[in-house]
Amino acid sequence: MGFIAEYTLSNPILQETRRRVPDVTFEVEDEQPVSGDPSRLIFWARGAEESLERVFRVLPDDPSLTDFEVLSDVPERRLLRVALSSEGERGLTYVDAMEFGITLLSIELNDHGVEYRAQFPNREALSNYRRRCEERELSFKLRRLYRGEDDEAAGYGVTPRQREVLFRALERGYYEVPRETSTKALADEFGISSQALSALLRRGHEALLRSTIAEDRDI
Repeated sequence: MGFIAEYTLSNPILQETRRRVPDVTFEVEDEQPVSGDPSRLIFWARGAEESLERVFRVLPDDPSLTDFEVLSDVPERRLLRVALSSEGERGLTYVDAMEFGITLLSIELNDHGVEYRAQFPNREALSNYRRRCEERELSFKLRRLYRGEDDEAAGYGVTPRQREVLFRALERGYYEVPRETSTKALADEFGISSQALSALLRRGHEALLRSTIAEDRDI
Protein backbone atom coordinates (compact mmCIF):
# COMPACT_ATOMS: atom_id res chain seq x y z
CA MET A 1 0.00 0.00 0.00
CA GLY A 2 2.97 2.37 0.37
CA PHE A 3 2.66 5.26 2.78
CA ILE A 4 0.75 8.47 3.40
CA ALA A 5 2.38 11.90 3.32
CA GLU A 6 0.89 15.12 4.62
CA TYR A 7 2.63 18.19 3.25
CA THR A 8 2.19 21.89 2.45
CA LEU A 9 3.02 23.70 -0.78
CA SER A 10 3.47 27.44 -1.22
CA ASN A 11 0.98 27.31 -4.08
CA PRO A 12 -0.13 30.32 -6.19
CA ILE A 13 -3.66 28.95 -6.75
CA LEU A 14 -6.15 31.32 -5.05
CA GLN A 15 -3.25 32.83 -3.13
CA GLU A 16 -4.56 36.39 -3.39
CA THR A 17 -8.09 35.36 -2.43
CA ARG A 18 -6.82 33.33 0.51
CA ARG A 19 -4.77 36.28 1.71
CA ARG A 20 -7.64 38.74 1.50
CA VAL A 21 -10.31 36.41 2.92
CA PRO A 22 -8.36 34.29 5.44
CA ASP A 23 -11.43 32.94 7.26
CA VAL A 24 -12.64 30.93 4.24
CA THR A 25 -11.28 27.45 3.56
CA PHE A 26 -11.22 25.90 0.07
CA GLU A 27 -11.44 22.13 -0.34
CA VAL A 28 -10.65 20.66 -3.76
CA GLU A 29 -13.15 18.17 -5.19
CA ASP A 30 -11.61 17.65 -8.63
CA GLU A 31 -8.66 18.78 -10.77
CA GLN A 32 -9.21 18.81 -14.53
CA PRO A 33 -6.03 19.33 -16.58
CA VAL A 34 -6.94 20.13 -20.20
CA SER A 35 -4.28 19.94 -22.92
CA GLY A 36 -4.16 23.18 -24.91
CA ASP A 37 -6.84 24.87 -22.78
CA PRO A 38 -6.92 26.34 -19.27
CA SER A 39 -7.13 23.63 -16.64
CA ARG A 40 -10.10 23.70 -14.31
CA LEU A 41 -10.47 23.18 -10.61
CA ILE A 42 -13.66 22.33 -8.72
CA PHE A 43 -13.69 23.13 -5.02
CA TRP A 44 -15.88 23.93 -2.04
CA ALA A 45 -15.51 27.33 -0.40
CA ARG A 46 -16.53 27.05 3.28
CA GLY A 47 -17.12 29.90 5.69
CA ALA A 48 -19.60 32.41 7.05
CA GLU A 49 -21.99 33.94 4.50
CA GLU A 50 -20.41 37.38 4.88
CA SER A 51 -16.96 35.94 4.19
CA LEU A 52 -18.19 34.00 1.15
CA GLU A 53 -19.63 37.22 -0.27
CA ARG A 54 -16.19 38.81 0.08
CA VAL A 55 -14.71 35.87 -1.83
CA PHE A 56 -16.86 36.70 -4.86
CA ARG A 57 -15.71 40.30 -4.75
CA VAL A 58 -12.06 39.23 -4.65
CA LEU A 59 -12.03 36.34 -7.17
CA PRO A 60 -12.19 38.53 -10.33
CA ASP A 61 -8.86 40.11 -9.33
CA ASP A 62 -7.09 36.85 -8.42
CA PRO A 63 -4.13 36.46 -10.85
CA SER A 64 -4.27 32.64 -10.64
CA LEU A 65 -7.68 32.53 -12.38
CA THR A 66 -9.16 33.55 -15.71
CA ASP A 67 -12.80 32.71 -14.97
CA PHE A 68 -15.10 31.13 -12.36
CA GLU A 69 -18.68 29.96 -11.94
CA VAL A 70 -20.88 28.76 -9.08
CA LEU A 71 -22.07 25.15 -9.40
CA SER A 72 -23.90 24.86 -6.08
CA ASP A 73 -25.04 27.37 -3.46
CA VAL A 74 -25.89 26.09 0.03
CA PRO A 75 -25.65 27.75 3.46
CA GLU A 76 -22.02 28.56 4.33
CA ARG A 77 -20.74 26.58 1.32
CA ARG A 78 -20.28 27.31 -2.37
CA LEU A 79 -19.16 24.80 -4.99
CA LEU A 80 -17.07 26.62 -7.58
CA ARG A 81 -15.38 25.77 -10.84
CA VAL A 82 -12.47 27.98 -11.86
CA ALA A 83 -10.29 28.19 -14.96
CA LEU A 84 -6.61 28.60 -14.14
CA SER A 85 -4.31 31.23 -15.60
CA SER A 86 -0.72 30.39 -16.54
CA GLU A 87 0.30 31.37 -13.00
CA GLY A 88 -2.37 29.11 -11.55
CA GLU A 89 -1.29 26.22 -13.80
CA ARG A 90 2.11 26.32 -12.11
CA GLY A 91 0.46 25.12 -8.91
CA LEU A 92 -1.48 22.23 -10.47
CA THR A 93 0.50 19.09 -9.57
CA TYR A 94 -2.13 16.48 -10.52
CA VAL A 95 -0.36 15.33 -13.70
CA ASP A 96 2.97 15.08 -11.87
CA ALA A 97 1.34 13.00 -9.14
CA MET A 98 -0.16 10.60 -11.68
CA GLU A 99 3.22 10.26 -13.42
CA PHE A 100 4.80 9.01 -10.18
CA GLY A 101 1.88 6.75 -9.17
CA ILE A 102 0.70 9.10 -6.42
CA THR A 103 -2.95 9.35 -5.32
CA LEU A 104 -3.96 12.78 -4.03
CA LEU A 105 -6.37 12.06 -1.17
CA SER A 106 -7.26 15.57 -0.08
CA ILE A 107 -6.28 19.16 -0.88
CA GLU A 108 -7.22 22.08 1.35
CA LEU A 109 -6.34 25.70 0.58
CA ASN A 110 -6.20 28.24 3.39
CA ASP A 111 -4.32 31.39 4.37
CA HIS A 112 -1.34 29.27 5.56
CA GLY A 113 -0.81 27.55 2.21
CA VAL A 114 -2.13 24.51 0.38
CA GLU A 115 -2.24 21.38 2.54
CA TYR A 116 -2.11 17.99 0.82
CA ARG A 117 -2.64 14.43 1.94
CA ALA A 118 -1.47 11.85 -0.59
CA GLN A 119 -0.67 8.16 -0.93
CA PHE A 120 2.83 7.42 -2.27
CA PRO A 121 3.94 4.01 -3.58
CA ASN A 122 7.51 4.45 -2.29
CA ARG A 123 10.09 7.01 -1.14
CA GLU A 124 11.47 7.42 -4.66
CA ALA A 125 8.07 8.70 -5.79
CA LEU A 126 8.07 11.18 -2.91
CA SER A 127 11.56 12.37 -3.81
CA ASN A 128 10.69 12.75 -7.51
CA TYR A 129 7.44 14.57 -6.75
CA ARG A 130 9.15 16.91 -4.31
CA ARG A 131 11.84 17.70 -6.89
CA ARG A 132 9.15 18.43 -9.51
CA CYS A 133 7.39 20.79 -7.11
CA GLU A 134 10.62 22.66 -6.42
CA GLU A 135 11.24 22.96 -10.17
CA ARG A 136 7.85 24.71 -10.34
CA GLU A 137 9.02 27.02 -7.51
CA LEU A 138 6.53 25.47 -5.10
CA SER A 139 8.13 25.29 -1.68
CA PHE A 140 7.52 21.78 -0.25
CA LYS A 141 7.18 21.25 3.52
CA LEU A 142 6.62 17.68 4.77
CA ARG A 143 4.42 17.67 7.89
CA ARG A 144 3.81 13.97 8.51
CA LEU A 145 4.77 10.60 7.01
CA TYR A 146 3.27 7.23 7.99
CA ARG A 147 2.40 3.81 6.64
CA GLY A 148 -0.88 3.62 4.74
CA GLU A 149 -2.18 0.65 6.72
CA ASP A 150 -1.96 2.77 9.90
CA ASP A 151 -4.66 5.10 8.58
CA GLU A 152 -8.15 3.66 8.31
CA ALA A 153 -9.39 6.60 6.23
CA ALA A 154 -6.79 5.89 3.57
CA GLY A 155 -8.11 2.41 2.69
CA TYR A 156 -7.50 1.81 -1.02
CA GLY A 157 -6.54 5.46 -1.43
CA VAL A 158 -10.19 6.58 -1.25
CA THR A 159 -11.02 9.73 0.71
CA PRO A 160 -13.86 9.67 3.25
CA ARG A 161 -15.95 11.87 0.95
CA GLN A 162 -15.34 9.61 -2.06
CA ARG A 163 -16.13 6.53 0.05
CA GLU A 164 -19.42 8.06 1.19
CA VAL A 165 -20.47 8.83 -2.40
CA LEU A 166 -19.38 5.43 -3.72
CA PHE A 167 -21.25 3.59 -0.98
CA ARG A 168 -24.41 5.62 -1.54
CA ALA A 169 -24.21 4.95 -5.29
CA LEU A 170 -23.88 1.22 -4.60
CA GLU A 171 -26.68 1.30 -2.04
CA ARG A 172 -29.05 3.14 -4.41
CA GLY A 173 -28.42 0.74 -7.32
CA TYR A 174 -26.36 3.11 -9.45
CA TYR A 175 -24.21 0.21 -10.66
CA GLU A 176 -27.13 -2.10 -11.45
CA VAL A 177 -28.15 -2.82 -15.07
CA PRO A 178 -30.37 -0.99 -15.72
CA ARG A 179 -29.51 1.71 -13.20
CA GLU A 180 -31.95 2.19 -10.34
CA THR A 181 -30.91 5.80 -9.73
CA SER A 182 -29.31 8.63 -11.67
CA THR A 183 -26.31 10.88 -11.20
CA LYS A 184 -28.67 13.81 -10.66
CA ALA A 185 -30.61 11.98 -7.95
CA LEU A 186 -27.41 11.12 -6.11
CA ALA A 187 -26.13 14.68 -6.50
CA ASP A 188 -29.36 16.02 -5.02
CA GLU A 189 -28.88 13.81 -1.95
CA PHE A 190 -25.48 15.41 -1.32
CA GLY A 191 -26.57 18.92 -2.27
CA ILE A 192 -24.02 19.23 -5.07
CA SER A 193 -24.09 19.44 -8.86
CA SER A 194 -24.21 16.37 -11.11
CA GLN A 195 -20.77 17.32 -12.43
CA ALA A 196 -19.28 17.42 -8.93
CA LEU A 197 -20.89 14.06 -8.10
CA SER A 198 -19.45 12.54 -11.28
CA ALA A 199 -16.02 13.91 -10.39
CA LEU A 200 -16.17 12.29 -6.94
CA LEU A 201 -17.16 8.95 -8.46
CA ARG A 202 -14.43 9.16 -11.10
CA ARG A 203 -11.69 9.99 -8.57
CA GLY A 204 -12.94 7.24 -6.26
CA HIS A 205 -12.92 4.70 -9.09
CA GLU A 206 -9.40 5.76 -10.09
CA ALA A 207 -8.12 5.36 -6.51
CA LEU A 208 -9.70 1.91 -6.20
CA LEU A 209 -8.23 0.74 -9.51
CA ARG A 210 -4.75 2.05 -8.70
CA SER A 211 -4.81 0.39 -5.27
CA THR A 212 -6.08 -2.99 -6.53
CA ILE A 213 -5.75 -4.31 -10.08
CA ALA A 214 -3.13 -1.73 -11.12
CA GLU A 215 -1.03 -1.96 -7.96
CA ASP A 216 1.62 -4.24 -9.49
CA ARG A 217 1.67 -2.55 -12.89
CA ASP A 218 3.52 0.52 -14.12
CA ILE A 219 0.49 2.76 -14.67
